[in-house]
Parts: sequence; C-alpha cells; structure tokens
Amino acid sequence: MTGKGVPYVEWDQKMDAIRAAIGSQLKSWTSTGTNKLTPIEHCRSNPVTPQNIPDALKSLPTWVVWKAFAKKYDGRFDKVPISTQTGHKVSHLDKTYQMSFQDALSAHQKGCGDGIGISLSGNPAAHDDAGEPLYLIGIDLDKVQASQEKFVAAKTIAKSVGSYCEISPSGTGIRVFALSEELLGKGQSPSGEMYHKGRFLTVTGHGHARDLVTATDTLKSLEREWWPDSVKETCACSTSTTVIISDPDTPRRRAELNDMLNHLSADCDYERYRDTVWAILSTSWYDAEEIARNWCRSAPARFDQDNFGQIVRSYDSNRTDSITIGSLVYWARKAGWRG
Repeated sequence: MTGKGVPYVEWDQKMDAIRAAIGSQLKSWTSTGTNKLTPIEHCRSNPVTPQNIPDALKSLPTWVVWKAFAKKYDGRFDKVPISTQTGHKVSHLDKTYQMSFQDALSAHQKGCGDGIGISLSGNPAAHDDAGEPLYLIGIDLDKVQASQEKFVAAKTIAKSVGSYCEISPSGTGIRVFALSEELLGKGQSPSGEMYHKGRFLTVTGHGHARDLVTATDTLKSLEREWWPDSVKETCACSTSTTVIISDPDTPRRRAELNDMLNHLSADCDYERYRDTVWAILSTSWYDAEEIARNWCRSAPARFDQDNFGQIVRSYDSNRTDSITIGSLVYWARKAGWRG
C-alpha cells in the first residue's frame, strides 16, 4: 500500500531513537576488549528484520542477495551482489540474479550472503489511483553519525520525505525509500545520493514500519538543491563539475581522461570500481574497454579478468545513465584534479 507524503507521527522521537541505536553501535566498535565489533561484524550480528519492510517494496521482483567483503584497513566493507547458487560476485543488473523478496530472504536466512537488497530498475514500482506509474527512488545518506550537523541534516531529509527509512548494514548511514511520479536522482552529490536506476541499495528492515509514500515534490526539491545546475551528462552537483569530455574522441579529450584516471585509485570499494569502468565505457570510444582494463590493472592485487568482464557485460547505457563521464569528472575533482 502506498500513500501521499503524510509526515510521521512523533518523527523527532523516532529519528532520535535511530540515532541512539547508531550511537550504541559506534560505541561497541570503538570499545576495547573482547566485545569490540567492527562494522562488518556488526552487520553479521544484526539480521534482516523483514516485518518492518514495506509491502510495496517487498512486491518488487528485483531483489538480490549480497555479501560483505572487508576492506584492507578500516574495518569497513563493500556490499557486493552474489549468486545464490555459486556465491560468486554478480551484477545486480543481470536479471538472472534478481528474484522475489521471499526468495532473497529465504536464501539469506539459509546462510547465503550477509544481507539482501533491491536493484533500482527505473521501471514503475506501483501506480497511483489514476493508473499513472510511480517510480521507486532511493536516497543514501552515509556517515550520519559523524557530527551533529550531519545527523540533523539527515533527519531533516528523512522527515521531509516522510516515507520508509532505515539504518544501513554498518549502522552508520540511513536509507530512505519513496515513490515519485517522475524519474529523479542523478547519483552522488556532496549532500547525499539519490537514484532511480542503475544502482542497488541494501535493505535491512532496521527502521520503523512504514509504507512507501509518494513524495514527488519533496524529491524534486532535493534534486534541485543537490544538483542546482546539473545537465543530463553529469551526476555531480554544479556547473563546476559539468561534463568536459562530451565531445567526440580527440587527443585533448583522451589526455583529460587519462589525467583524471591518474587521480583515481583502482584500489577502491567495489561500487566505485565498477562505476569508474561504466563511466569510461560511457564515452563509447572504440577502445574504451581497454582504457578501463588498464585502469583496473593499476591495482594488480585486486584485478580479476572474469570480474572485469562481468562489469563490462553489465554496462547498459539505457539503464545506467546516472553513471556517465560527468561522474568521473566529479570524482576526479574531489581527488584533486584541476582540469
């Protein structure tokens, strides 16, 4: 069941309860002694709570099972979709590995992976009373515990959308899921992330039971705030990150792309690794795949040809338009590129 964006009752108390839960989790991570938990250990010790997940979300056919892969240094982890048959890494865009909520939950509860998530397809997720399509929008707010300012900002966003929200698997972020009459969300911004397709988001059920609501106007307002001068090709936030490599293949554009890639480490989390490959492929240059492969090989310890091939095969310009060369410009500039 879906509804219009009616504000939560006692929203402040509920969001403060979420923060209290996050705070207790963080305390356990930083404590000393045998009870110390890393984020990945926290994830594995807090099972999915299915009864809190909205039925409208459960009804979608694009669920996946994911596994946590620890990063090298800080205890954080990548969340990577896997095959429920083999346990191998897969693309969430591959319909072969998408399934119903019940199938994903059942596989996970039998020991497969570390959690479940939903692939945002860009297809209608529901219909309004007039039969018009409604689309699922996912908002990802990371590290909300880092400061009072970040938490208040996240709380304000979740409250204004008024739809289902929950704590992320690590316990440090908040996900918000809502419906929209329009396809909204351009990927990453300094303020948060918003997607309508080309991404999968984990679902924990670690929130307060709530239906998905239609919040088109609020989501459009957020999109304008996060990407004030955006153009189709950019998933960043302003004209300062507007696409540079939108011209045909030229020596200048190649030099710019090479310079940007030199600022980006291939020894990064899986989603950034995959998205960088997709961003390179979005140039449609004849040797884009080879450029992407060479970049991936700059981190030889993590390069795997089979995994690389799978990422390339999963690229679909019609389904991943939130990841473009504009995304690469944005990431490179954050990493210090001044082109």
